[in-house]
Amino acid sequence: MKRLIGRPQEALLCAKAKRQRQMFSVAKAKRQLQSAQSERKSTTCFAEKP
Repeated sequence: MKRLIGRPQEALLCAKAKRQRQMFSVAKAKRQLQSAQSERKSTTCFAEKP
């Protein structure tokens, strides 16, 4: 097991910031996916009328 030498607090903050960025990008991707799905549901399909 490696031990952090020097600035463990700084390394911890860096890892925390990295996790937060990952979670933010995942949340953003989910929002984009949901908005794309809702757009598809809201578009109406025009059937041919006799």
